Amino acid sequence: MRTQRIQIGVDKKYQSDENIVVNINEIPFATALFFSNSLEVILNNKAYEILEMKEGEVFNLVRWKQINPYIDDIIKKIEKDIVIDNKVHIVLFNGKHEIINFSLSRIHNLKLGMIFLIHFSKASEKYLVASISSLYLIRDEVAKLKPYLNSFGKTMLDNVMKKYFREESNQQLTLDDLVYYEKELKIIQKAFPLLSNREVILCGLLVNDMDSKDIASITNRTLDSVFVTIHRINRKLDILNKKQLVDTLKDLVVSKLVK
Repeated sequence: MRTQRIQIGVDKKYQSDENIVVNINEIPFATALFFSNSLEVILNNKAYEILEMKEGEVFNLVRWKQINPYIDDIIKKIEKDIVIDNKVHIVLFNGKHEIINFSLSRIHNLKLGMIFLIHFSKASEKYLVASISSLYLIRDEVAKLKPYLNSFGKTMLDNVMKKYFREESNQQLTLDDLVYYEKELKIIQKAFPLLSNREVILCGLLVNDMDSKDIASITNRTLDSVFVTIHRINRKLDILNKKQLVDTLKDLVVSKLVK
């Protein structure tokens, strides 16, 4: 497969007025090139890694727009040729949700048309969890409109829920939504199959040193409800208190991750 190369012009006031040709995989950031005329997307190896795609895999732009229908609107609203440190919620081809930090340059080329040079990375875990949780808070508020809609409106609302939240039923946060903690959650779920998804998620947050107040805020629950859930988990696992629960969870996760 041919590797894309990028040519960089250097001003004469510097050491050389020669153009520098850089292999896209030599760029130390996840990088995507989007050619607006040909609708072609080229990724470097670091971008493939973040998007959880196989190296060299063709980027299916049609499919991408289907699962991220709002991306076009974001691009159209960009007025500057350089945008720094923005955030966007995306769905990967494998169905996982991510919050992405990105910066881009919009390059005007007479032959190739508009070219977007995009650098991106995953957001930090606390921002990720809080942002995805806020999306689900919005979902719950929108769902409250359903009793006031006619049959056509209810069908449209159901389609929106399936399109943006992969909703098939009125479920809350799922394991796939807390993508940053995926490894820990899978370990906990496998070790303690009696725990519900909600309880597994709470354990995942506890093992990452979140206090009860933060958990209540992130999961849109009362503090009392969090305490009740922790007590229920302790009873299921025959554990005395929250501290012992956190220690048990951390010992479990560490033992599995270091293998």
